[in-house]
Amino acid sequence: MEGPSRDAASPPLLAGVVEVRPDDDYTCLAGDCPTCGARLSIALEADGSHGTAVACLRCRGLYRVKNDAPPRSPHAEAFGFGVSYAVEGTWDPPALLEHLFDNVGTVEYVPGGFICHPDDGATGLPTIMVDEGSRIIRFAICGNYSENEAAAIVTQAASEIGAGFQVDLRPLALDRWEYRNEAAGLALVERRPLGIFLRGQARHRAHA
Repeated sequence: MEGPSRDAASPPLLAGVVEVRPDDDYTCLAGDCPTCGARLSIALEADGSHGTAVACLRCRGLYRVKNDAPPRSPHAEAFGFGVSYAVEGTWDPPALLEHLFDNVGTVEYVPGGFICHPDDGATGLPTIMVDEGSRIIRFAICGNYSENEAAAIVTQAASEIGAGFQVDLRPLALDRWEYRNEAAGLALVERRPLGIFLRGQARHRAHA
């Protein structure tokens, strides 16, 4: 006795392939149903992984997901770290500007000072912001770094500036930025006054 034959009119398990691309904030993949044109989306996990199939509620087809976009690190451009320093000693902004232009990258004049952007292709270098009137230098780095890695990069850059110009750099504040969907980019999540923190440590050690 033959078994029940499959209905010739029943649809195949997979109705085809849908090509998808990441949306602007990289939270899901989106594409158009190849049968009815309805918009389809599939969620992206925190590590960038996603399901292999998606169903269309309009035509009830099941489609294999084809994503040709290169995977993006979940931490890329999602973290920022910066430290502000007060300059104690001889203050020569023109010489500092020339040094940064020759050794780091493009210098942009802004009201009250200037900003040095590392040259394209340079890695492991912070952006350096100089406020001439207040004698403050800010070092900031954004990208695929852990907080410890970013802190080491900023500390090294500050140490080189201090040694090269024979000045003491006193840390004033630490800033941290993280990616926020509602801000469509990096948002400040912490500002810690390092001067107060360091003085507090000194008092604690003095009484120990």
